[in-house]
Amino acid sequence: MKNIFALCIAALLLAACNMDFYSSDSMTSAQLADNPSSAVYTTDGIYTLFKDRIAYKGQSGGESGNYYCRHYFQLAELRGDNVTVSGQSEDPFTLAYMYNDDPTKKNIYYTWWIAYKMINAANSNIDAIVPGASELSDHLLGENYFFRAFMHLHLVTLFATPYTSGRDKPGVVLRNNLDISTTTRATVGEVYDQIVKDLITAKEYLAHGELERIGNANEKGYVTLNAATALLSRVYLYMEENDKCIEQCNELLANAPSAVTSGYDFEDYPKHTYDHPETIWCIRLDTSDEWAGEHAEASIASMYVKDGQGWGEHYWNDNLIDDFRRCPEDKRFKAYFRMRISQNPSGDHVGNLNWEEMEAAAGGKVTVLFPIKINDDSISCSDGFDYSCTPNADGSVPFKYMSKSYTAVPEIVNGVKQYFVNDASFPGVKLNGKSRVYVRPSFTLKDGTRTNMGGTYAIYFNTKFSYQDGLAMLTSPVFLRWGEVVLNRAEAYAKKGDKAKALEDVNTIRKRAGLSGDQLYTESNIAGLGFKTVLDAVLAERRFELCFEGHRFFDIFRNQLPMDRQYVGCHKWEIIQPNDIRLALLIPLDEINASGIPQNPR
Repeated sequence: MKNIFALCIAALLLAACNMDFYSSDSMTSAQLADNPSSAVYTTDGIYTLFKDRIAYKGQSGGESGNYYCRHYFQLAELRGDNVTVSGQSEDPFTLAYMYNDDPTKKNIYYTWWIAYKMINAANSNIDAIVPGASELSDHLLGENYFFRAFMHLHLVTLFATPYTSGRDKPGVVLRNNLDISTTTRATVGEVYDQIVKDLITAKEYLAHGELERIGNANEKGYVTLNAATALLSRVYLYMEENDKCIEQCNELLANAPSAVTSGYDFEDYPKHTYDHPETIWCIRLDTSDEWAGEHAEASIASMYVKDGQGWGEHYWNDNLIDDFRRCPEDKRFKAYFRMRISQNPSGDHVGNLNWEEMEAAAGGKVTVLFPIKINDDSISCSDGFDYSCTPNADGSVPFKYMSKSYTAVPEIVNGVKQYFVNDASFPGVKLNGKSRVYVRPSFTLKDGTRTNMGGTYAIYFNTKFSYQDGLAMLTSPVFLRWGEVVLNRAEAYAKKGDKAKALEDVNTIRKRAGLSGDQLYTESNIAGLGFKTVLDAVLAERRFELCFEGHRFFDIFRNQLPMDRQYVGCHKWEIIQPNDIRLALLIPLDEINASGIPQNPR
C-alpha cells in the first residue's frame, strides 16, 4: 500500500502564466510548513495529474494513452447505453465496455493509482496549510478539500456499488489523513459521509480569496465555491437527500449566468469550455499539452472522431439517434452528430456531415440498416445498407437485402418513431417477434461520395470533445456545468413528488436547446411522449443533455433501473439489472496484492 500511495517530492518550478501546472503534486507536510507559498505549486500540481501521463511503478516514462481524464470518461461512459464500440481493441477500454474489466490493465490500475496520488497530495496540503493565514491560503485549502472529496467520489462510484444499493456495501479505501499504516475498505456510506463533510468544509474555505487565486472570472480551470456547491448537489442527489440537493442547487441558480436559461451556441461550446458561462469547472488544456500534439490520438476525442487524427471507434448508439430525432430542432443533436464521409472506392477521408447535410445530399433517398447477431451473446455489426430506397406515401420503406424484398414499417413506440420488419424470414435480430431496423438519409450522396461503414458499422461521430483552437482532438474536458445542476434539481423535485417544478427545470433545458410548444413537457402530455412518470422524463432529459459526459451509467443504476444494451456493438446483447455484480469495477490486482483488501465479486 505504501507503494501505491507514495508521496512524490518534486522540485518547484517558477510559474510562467496563470494556468501553468506542474507535476510537483506533493511535498512533505514539513516542507510545506517551512515554505507556505509552496502550497500554490503543490495544489496546481494536482490539476496536472488529471491531464499528464505519469510514469507508473518505476517506468522510464508514462504509457501511451495513460491520462486520468481519458480513462475516467471512458470507464464512466462506455458502460452506459449511449455509445457503440465497433470492435475489440488493444486498448483496454473495450473490456470495460463489455463489462469484462481486467484488474491488470492500465485503465484500471492507473485510474486507481492516480486518484489516490491526488488524494494523498491533497492530504499533505491540508495537513500543512494553516487556516486563516490569508485569503489565498484559505482558498487553496478549500481546493484541496474539494479534490479529496472529488477523487473519493470517482473511486466509490467506479469501484463500488451505488449508494442506493446499500450504505453498508463495501466501498473503497478511505484516506482522510496522512496515516497509511492501515488499509481497509470503508463502507459505501462511510465514504459518502466523508465526501459530504469534505465538500462542506471546502465551501467554507472557497468562499475566500477567489479573486486573488483566479483573477479572471471567466477562467473555468480552477476549483471555485460554485464547483464545490455543484458537486455537493450531485452527491446529495446520489444519496437521495433530495431537500439538501435542492438547497445546494437553489444556492447556485440564484446567481446563475444568463446562458443557463437563454441558451448558447452548442456547437461552439467545446471549442472554449475553459471560459464559457456554461462551464463551472473543467480541466484546462491548450495547444502546449500533449493531447493537442504528439499524443493527440490518446485524447478523449480520439475515439469519437477521425479527422486528420484520431481513431474514431466510438459511435452514437442508433437508439439514441432515434430518441433525439423525435425533436429534429434539438440544437444538441445538430451540434454533436456527424456522419463520416469517405470517397468511393478509395475510402479517402473527405469530411463529416451533420444530419441536415446528409438529408440534403441524399435528395430524399434513405438507407435501411439493421443489427446482425453473430452468436448467442453479442452482435458485431450493422448490415443492410440498401442505398437507394424511396419511402412510400404511408412512410414505410421498401428495401432489398440479399436480393430479397422487405418493407420497413414505422411505429410510434414510447413517443419515438421506430421501424420494424414483420417477416419471419428476415435475418435481422428479433425482439418480441419482429426485427427493428433503422432508416437513415441515404449513404450514397449526389456528388458520388458515400459513407465509410468501417467494414460493418455506420460511423456516427460525436464532436462533443473536439475543435478547441481548431484541433479535432482538443477540448478542455468539463466535470461540472450548469445544465447538470438544473437537472439535479429537477430529479430531486421529481422524487419529492413536486412534478410541476421538476418539469419546469426540464423545460428550462429543453428551451435552451431550441425546443418549444408541444416539445415541452407537461403533466398531461408526458404519457403520450412515452414517459410513465415525471422521473422518467427527467432521466431522459439527463441523457439528452449529458450524453457522452460520463453520467448515464450512474443515472440508470443509482435509480435501480435496468439498462437495455440490445444494440449493435462488440458487447453482450443483454439487459443489465441494477443488482448485477459487474457494476463495480474490479480493484487493481496491484492493490489487492499489496494490501490484501477484498476484491469485488465476479
